[in-house]
Amino acid sequence: MSNKFEEIIDTYLLNYSTYKNGKVVFDYEYGELIFFKQNTKTINLFGIYIYPEYRRQGLCGRILRYLIDLSSSKFKYLCIQSVMSKILYEYLERFEYKNRKFRNGKEGFVFKLF
Repeated sequence: MSNKFEEIIDTYLLNYSTYKNGKVVFDYEYGELIFFKQNTKTINLFGIYIYPEYRRQGLCGRILRYLIDLSSSKFKYLCIQSVMSKILYEYLERFEYKNRKFRNGKEGFVFKLF
């Protein structure tokens, strides 16, 4: 599977200061990543959409782990804000990486990066 999502995340983080506050949408061959920029210590992934034919192939986990690894030097938290599908909700409930899990709160699913 392509690592296009890595290029998207790299581009977003590298150019973070140039984006205006609000939604920043990236389409790619397997779906869509939507960030929500607001100048805080939290990187907000507003939504992850993976086309149905590419689901259950580990793509979401790879995206989250890559984003966590790259964001930890610049941000304190990762927040997944818009969890519309039951599949993503349940996945985030059981996701664990580096002995940490997401906490489900009023702002979304929050993962402490360090």
